[in-house]
Amino acid sequence: MPDGADICLIVEGGYPYIVGGVAFWMDAFMRASSGLKFHVITISISSQPKVRKFAILDNLVGTTDVILDACPTGRAPTDRDSDVISAGVRLIQSTFSGDRDGSFAKLVDLVQRTGFGQAALLDSKPAWIALEQVYRDLLPRAPFVDFFWSWRFLAQSLLSIISTPLPQARIFHAVSAGYAGLLGAYARHVTKRPYVVTEHGIYTNERRIELGIADWIFDSGAGGFAVGERPVELRDFWFNAFASLSQITYEFADVITTQYRANQDYQRLDGAPEHKLRIIPNGIDADVYAKIHRSTDPRPPTVLMIGRIVPIKDTRTFIMAMARLKDLVPGVVAIMIGPEEEDPAYAKGCRELVAQLDLEATVQFLGRVRDVNAYLGQVDVIALTSISEAQPLALLEAAATGLPAVTTDVGSCRELIEGFEGDPVIGVGGIVVGACNPNAVAEALAAILSNDQLRADMGRVMQRRTLNLYHKDRVRRMYEDLYASMDPQPSFTNP
Repeated sequence: MPDGADICLIVEGGYPYIVGGVAFWMDAFMRASSGLKFHVITISISSQPKVRKFAILDNLVGTTDVILDACPTGRAPTDRDSDVISAGVRLIQSTFSGDRDGSFAKLVDLVQRTGFGQAALLDSKPAWIALEQVYRDLLPRAPFVDFFWSWRFLAQSLLSIISTPLPQARIFHAVSAGYAGLLGAYARHVTKRPYVVTEHGIYTNERRIELGIADWIFDSGAGGFAVGERPVELRDFWFNAFASLSQITYEFADVITTQYRANQDYQRLDGAPEHKLRIIPNGIDADVYAKIHRSTDPRPPTVLMIGRIVPIKDTRTFIMAMARLKDLVPGVVAIMIGPEEEDPAYAKGCRELVAQLDLEATVQFLGRVRDVNAYLGQVDVIALTSISEAQPLALLEAAATGLPAVTTDVGSCRELIEGFEGDPVIGVGGIVVGACNPNAVAEALAAILSNDQLRADMGRVMQRRTLNLYHKDRVRRMYEDLYASMDPQPSFTNP
């Protein structure tokens, strides 16, 4: 395909505009697969800044932006279109309610056949009449205004996705379920090209966490304290919609990959067919990290945390753990590397917590740094207190330098630290604790910082495991073998 791409990567809210785990994964993956040509479709909302955070790669041949809350206006409806518009609204409803009877594919076909968009399916009188029935069906006890704006955003998002101009590509590869997965399903249906989805974190789990703490969602309280059936709330409406996106993703995907075994249990629960499931871990340039010199110069016991200062990373638990740790390990220093602009209010609260706990001399906020690697050889242990993760690249990179770790029991962290059945590397590389438990984090860090031999042994295990299983060349070959099995052409089998 000389005028197109080998692989079209599809991402939601990430590369090239947001720095984070999945964005770094995409950049590293395209760099490692220099023999392949890529096109990237980035899904975002209109308020998200469109400032590139990554250099343009030679093998990135094109990019497409999809703005969820700015769907095409489409053809103006006529009086003769009322029944078709009503049918279209019903297909949108069914798409977000479990995709009964292949509603998503039928909606795609309807939009392509009619040229409809927002003008017909959201703004017309027939659409409004149909919407009133959708409200009575789905959420009759919620305030109509809350339902209306939720419906409008979800419907705009769906119409934006299924109106996206698709690039020429041999294979479409979504790097999450949800909106990215839905766009991949649309591409599979329209182009008939192979489609693979990779889930770093399980989409439904992440949305469940976000919706559970969202304070903008109205709850009627009509269910009271009853243990039996309760009315559907707005929060349920949103989650059911996101669950449907995952179901559609799994239905249309030819192959569904994730980085570790525990994720597959969640995928099965969400309806992923067993025969489509594969495990392909994250890959890093392990050789580079293995060469990082571990300084033996005198320094205080030092803990490193790498990550965005946001609630899902539970930075507050890390800070509270440091308040306990400074009593257990006198003179300890904690270095925090990561951006603060994603949730400024939360970051401000974290800095205030440091002041309240009298930790200004213990905890250092470095924000973004030019070279994270420069710090990996100057610390003794890495910590991660997230309430949700997949297979953290920062943890893998630190492990490849020989750093032991203390992490919460999320994502693949236990597998990375303790190994798994069939793991050729025996031993543990750190300590895994429960989430939201500052005392457990502090005690685990103290155990490692206070025992030089234990720290060295754990570091060696982490380094061997990372070099053996998570080397970028091994992972690149796994993806290229997968691509070759889906579209057997020579460029997918580069040495």
